Amino acid sequence: MDYLEFLKQKKHSTQKHGIQFKYDNANLFDYQRHVCEYAINKGRAAIFLDTGLGKTLIELVLADNFRRETKKPVLIITPLAVAFQFINEAEKFGIDDISYSRNGEKNTSIIVCNYERLEKFNPDDYDCVILDESSILKNFDGSTKQKVNTFLKKVKYRYLFTATPSPNDFIELGTSSEALGYMGYMDMLSKFFSNSENNVVKAQNIGTKWVLKAHAENAFFDWVSSWSISVRKPSDIGFSDDNYKLPELIVNHYKIFNEKNLCVDGQYQLINAPAARLTEVREEQKATVEDRCAKAVSLASGVSVYWCNTNAESDLLKSLDKDAVELRGSMKLEHKEDILVGFAKGDIKRL
Repeated sequence: MDYLEFLKQKKHSTQKHGIQFKYDNANLFDYQRHVCEYAINKGRAAIFLDTGLGKTLIELVLADNFRRETKKPVLIITPLAVAFQFINEAEKFGIDDISYSRNGEKNTSIIVCNYERLEKFNPDDYDCVILDESSILKNFDGSTKQKVNTFLKKVKYRYLFTATPSPNDFIELGTSSEALGYMGYMDMLSKFFSNSENNVVKAQNIGTKWVLKAHAENAFFDWVSSWSISVRKPSDIGFSDDNYKLPELIVNHYKIFNEKNLCVDGQYQLINAPAARLTEVREEQKATVEDRCAKAVSLASGVSVYWCNTNAESDLLKSLDKDAVELRGSMKLEHKEDILVGFAKGDIKRL
């Protein structure tokens, strides 16, 4: 092998760490089969598929291929209460020998667990790990995120799946690349970006703005596409959209008018102007909490979800809507899981 051929094989766009796609599934659509083949051959990849494009089935097919090839169990890591969706979908699509584990036990060849319980598992037991809804890592604290990344880096075959990537969030792209075993996050920044400090500084420094170099734009996205695939609709990768033409999304906005004079920084306002500063927004929220919650309850019917900004809103909604079940971050993990599973099954009307 000459030196130029050696360099060519080192390019990110040509690196493959995977296996052959051998075990198909009759339930796959054509574009899903294409994604499966790409991912399985690649071995380490980020799969950005929009909602409704079948990430769960694709993840299960990947797990099925790797468990058969490596003869080792495959671990799928999911957000809380999503694990049961995988168990149901696996039964639906004819993929067996799968179970949900809360304590690290490996009773089947495909194991599903939650991010919060990852510490109960040993990365040496797995050759393939799949992260479902990988964008959720941005919401975890530093220690949890570090545990997930450390676990993933010890595994040969690695996948990140999400329907909600932030394509302009370079932090997410960089940390994804690093977790998959490609270019490191800081290496990515120094190669493709410049910053307001005009030097290599810690990426998280407050006030430091990273900007993609104009001459590196094409090279950057060529690099990102070398380890990921992004699909909003099947035609993005050359397939038909006939089965994915959704009706128009209808969003209704309801305004609550505050008739009270706001008190901001200890001063009552003669005329309530639109809230601009953070202190003004907070006062507006406090002054309208009862009216806003009452309006929300009047609009809720059947199966509904209330999204709250504050505990005061949650407390008030719970008192106004007797069918609603409160879910808080401070609850025990098992309790939160039971509530979410009950809502998914229809045993809980409103959350």
